[in-house]
Amino acid sequence: MTEPALAVKEPPAPGKMRDALTSLHRRPRVLALVAGLLIGLAQPPFGFIPGLFGYAILLFALERDPGNRPWRGTFFIGWLAGFAYFFVGCFWIAEAFLVDAKTYGWMAPFAATLLPSGIGLFWGLFAMAYRRLRSGRASRFILFAVLFSSFEITRGTILSGFPWDPSGSTWRAGSAMSQMAAFVGVYGLGLITVAIFASPAVVRAREGLRGWWPMLAAAILWAGCFAAGEIRLATTHIGSTSYTVRVVQPNVGQKAKWTVGALDSLLGDYVTLSRAPPAPGHPTPALIIWPEGALPAMFEDVLSADSWTAPILTSFLRDKQAFIMGTSRTDYDAKGRPIYRNSMVAMHQDGGRTYIDGFYDKYKLVPFGEFTPFQDILNPLGMKALTHFDDSFTPGERTKPVTFYTIPKFLPLICYEGIFPSLDMDSYRSSDDPRRPNWILNISNDAWFGPTTGPRQHLNLASYRAIEEGLPMVRSTPTGISVLIDPLGRVVAGSRIDLNARGFVDLTIPGRAERTIYSTSRFGIVILDVIFLLILVPFDTLVLMIRKKPIRSLFRRGYVD
Repeated sequence: MTEPALAVKEPPAPGKMRDALTSLHRRPRVLALVAGLLIGLAQPPFGFIPGLFGYAILLFALERDPGNRPWRGTFFIGWLAGFAYFFVGCFWIAEAFLVDAKTYGWMAPFAATLLPSGIGLFWGLFAMAYRRLRSGRASRFILFAVLFSSFEITRGTILSGFPWDPSGSTWRAGSAMSQMAAFVGVYGLGLITVAIFASPAVVRAREGLRGWWPMLAAAILWAGCFAAGEIRLATTHIGSTSYTVRVVQPNVGQKAKWTVGALDSLLGDYVTLSRAPPAPGHPTPALIIWPEGALPAMFEDVLSADSWTAPILTSFLRDKQAFIMGTSRTDYDAKGRPIYRNSMVAMHQDGGRTYIDGFYDKYKLVPFGEFTPFQDILNPLGMKALTHFDDSFTPGERTKPVTFYTIPKFLPLICYEGIFPSLDMDSYRSSDDPRRPNWILNISNDAWFGPTTGPRQHLNLASYRAIEEGLPMVRSTPTGISVLIDPLGRVVAGSRIDLNARGFVDLTIPGRAERTIYSTSRFGIVILDVIFLLILVPFDTLVLMIRKKPIRSLFRRGYVD
């Protein structure tokens, strides 16, 4: 019996390879999808930095023929890229709906797809704006970056905003490139990043060295930013304070927190870790920190006179010791009606008595997590916030620096608030401005997202607030990652309690860095965007007009007065 001959697949002939590339080059939707995936994989924790050339691929795709309906086709190209990008960056959101799968599990696939679908609309609108304003000049990669940055800022602001994974946060916080956020913020760094990596799309190799100027300019820009970042890392003086804090991480998952008997065991674990003696030679911490939503109960319930928890919470602190924990609580509006808050409460012990010093109420709430937009319409359809009561949280006043008892002035950020640049809109006159906080406290409940990429991304995003403000940051979470960040966005050695680890860490808060340019100008990058647009678009239009018509004919026909 004769064995069948093995089929050997011949490598494609050069002509076929060229045809395949030409076919891909004519399929802008495929290019857009690839671009979005590559840009998404460039973000931490993946860190595939060559993926940033996806911006060049997207620019290239937007200059192909979008089909018979150009505006609809252009929008779809941008939307596809945005959907792919945000699907890679935000797939972990589905994990939150699986914590109580019986009630919310049906929403998980919708969350994983509808969120990137919705945010992708901003990329679609950006694509249309670029098509409307672009010219044939090589400098259009700058227009591409400016418009993209403008829509990034819009995405992070409009309808309460969702600035997750802005293009500037691609660089690992604490790296040389990330230091540019101290000058122009994460949005300004995004403008720089997109301009650098979109430049290859407009290279005209046939024109020789002159045709390569966009990439040469981009390389110079990257080198300048990298050098400036390295100089800042090498020359910034970070002093020390004598103020010590203890961050407690019990490693309890969100689902386990709300099981029967969890309050008893969890409170005991928190107290045990909080009361543990410090390492030999180290002082007793002046402040104990528990994370957002530390206990599965309302604050007024655990401190009520007839509860078994109140005696524990009012006696575990040492004398003169302060305490901050995240909690849900009932408050009342101006008409005396009960409302719910996601809060940070500060307490202290003095002379055997426990005092409540005050609250910070979360300002930026998570849509569908902490409140339901248009709840009168959506609640009857079964879509409600992931709270453990039948209502949404109510936001507090805008975030600003606070001080309680003897705790040095700090900027409070609860969970999701850590991803927003400049929730504190104060512009500080000097490094020693008395209004300027000494540190940032970010308590979070990343237990909602399990061991996915979400907690790692959240850490990177929040660390940019330290860079922008020139302030150290303490992060406290129930399952990780709890950590101390220095004013340059770097993790302080020995301060990290990683994902799914139980324990505590005693930290001495570093000193502040000098006031940053960003903390003085805040959203000056928005003004910079507008200036770029006002200069670049008319300039490109004029150059293109002159190129098509001789200069003398422009004067003769009245184009130039």
